[in-house]
Amino acid sequence: MTTVFPDATAIKPSVQRSEPMLVAMRDPAADRTAVEWAAARAAALDAPLTVLHAIADPSLMPPGRLYGDEVIAGRVMVSREASRVSHRYPGLRVSTYLHCGDVVEALLGLSTAAPMIVVGADRKDPSSGEFKGSVALQVALNSATPVAVVPPGYGYQTGSGQARGGVVVGVDGSDVSRIALMRAAEEAQSAGMALTVVTALGSSPQRMAVGASPMLLAVRTRYPDLIVSWIVDDLHTPVEALALYGAGSDLLVIGRHGSGARSAMSLGSVTHTLLLEPPCPTLVLTRRELEPAEDSPTRAAERMNVH
Repeated sequence: MTTVFPDATAIKPSVQRSEPMLVAMRDPAADRTAVEWAAARAAALDAPLTVLHAIADPSLMPPGRLYGDEVIAGRVMVSREASRVSHRYPGLRVSTYLHCGDVVEALLGLSTAAPMIVVGADRKDPSSGEFKGSVALQVALNSATPVAVVPPGYGYQTGSGQARGGVVVGVDGSDVSRIALMRAAEEAQSAGMALTVVTALGSSPQRMAVGASPMLLAVRTRYPDLIVSWIVDDLHTPVEALALYGAGSDLLVIGRHGSGARSAMSLGSVTHTLLLEPPCPTLVLTRRELEPAEDSPTRAAERMNVH
């Protein structure tokens, strides 16, 4: 296991966003952690936040229940949650959105305009242990914008878990992981945190041998003040390594699929497993971010190290 620590001091820049982030609130108790995380992030970035709640289609309502009452209850619930976070984060611009229909359809329909979608992790049935629904997985698979999946109780848990903090990203040498690395570096720089890059057993040795040095130099070129640690873990599988180093972290960044994916239209096995039980708020990159220009310092750094 190898770790690299460049000497640097992180600097937190001023970041402003105009597009509203989108957070889904399906249940006021179970999804409060996701709303809290989204509100804290939006406040830190000076970005607006939209709290979305969906109620079932009228055709799916049980006999004897008035749909109007469901609409009113939904509006009251989402309005109360918006008021709560507005009070907790003064200055945060919060709006609400009530959708009549499927929550996944609502989130995907708004995903092209939002810079990020935040959802709570899919919940388990306490008696059977089976997952109740797959909202997080479906949104992560089909969204046009990055999706953050927040585990229940994040930020409120105490115990024997290791407190690391910072941003963690999994890198396997693929193009997708290189994009994830640059996004993770941006997230860490914006939040004034350190970045931990994890390469685990199962990644292609040939690809990593060629790509690791240029990728690290690209990060150092674009973010010279960022503290970066690169860990090569030869003891754990990718899922185990990311779960280990993600525990106690502020954010884990992963691609929708890695180098072993059979199809770009499906979640990779590592991503799928991590989203079922995320070790910390986990950001899934669901669209290919803009590549650096050919004459940019990043491209120049990569060319210098390849040749």
